[in-house]
Amino acid sequence: MKKRSEAFILNATLFSLSLFLMVHFFFIFLHAGPLNPVSVSLKSVTDNYVGRFFQQNWHLFAPQPMTQNLKLYVRVKYKGEGSTKTVISNWYDVTEPMIRTNETTVFSPYNRMLRIGSGYIHQLYIGGKDDLTYKLMEKISKKDNVAKEINASLEKDSDQVEQIIYRYASAFAKREFLKHEITDVQFMTSISDAIPYSKRDDLHFKVKEDNVVYGWKGVVKDVVELP
Repeated sequence: MKKRSEAFILNATLFSLSLFLMVHFFFIFLHAGPLNPVSVSLKSVTDNYVGRFFQQNWHLFAPQPMTQNLKLYVRVKYKGEGSTKTVISNWYDVTEPMIRTNETTVFSPYNRMLRIGSGYIHQLYIGGKDDLTYKLMEKISKKDNVAKEINASLEKDSDQVEQIIYRYASAFAKREFLKHEITDVQFMTSISDAIPYSKRDDLHFKVKEDNVVYGWKGVVKDVVELP
C-alpha cells in the first residue's frame, strides 16, 4: 500500500511538471513567435506571464538585455507614536537596497520581488504593450477608425499598472514605518541609461536620470509589508 502511494505521488509529480513545462514553452513560443490569431487572442496572458518573470525582448528567440535602469522611490505621510501631527518622509529608494540584498543572498524572495517591481515600472513607461502590438494597433486604427477605443484601452492598462505599484509602495511603506500610522503613500519612477562599457572606469561620467512623480493616495489596507 505504501509503495502504491509513493508511486502515485511520483507519477502525479512527474505529470504536473511535464504539464507545466508544456504550458511554459507554449507561452514562450506564442510570445516570441510571429503574430497570429492565437498569439493575439492570448496576448494578455502571455505578456503577463513572460513580461513579469522574464523581463527581456524575446522576439525571434534573441534576448535583448535591458539597456536602461529602472528605479522606484516611495515616500509616505505618517503620524508618529502618540502624535496627531502628519509628517512627510524623505524619498526612499526601494530598488537599490533590494539589488544589494539579492546580490549577497543566494536564496531569497528578493529576486522575484525585484522582477515584479521593475516589470510593472517597465509596463508603466511603455503602456503595457510591446513594439509589435503598437504596430498592429496602429494599422487597425487607420483601417477601422477605432483610435478612441485603442487609446481608452491603453489608458485602462496604465491605470491598472499604476494601482498595482501603489499596492507595492504600500507594502514597502508598512515595512519601513511598522510602528507608525501611515495615511498616504506616493511613488516616483526613475529611468536612466546604463553606463556604457567604455565609461565604466570614468568616475566623472554621469547618466541622465528622468523622474516621474505620481500623486498621493491612501495607503492600501489589504497588503502586508514586504519581507
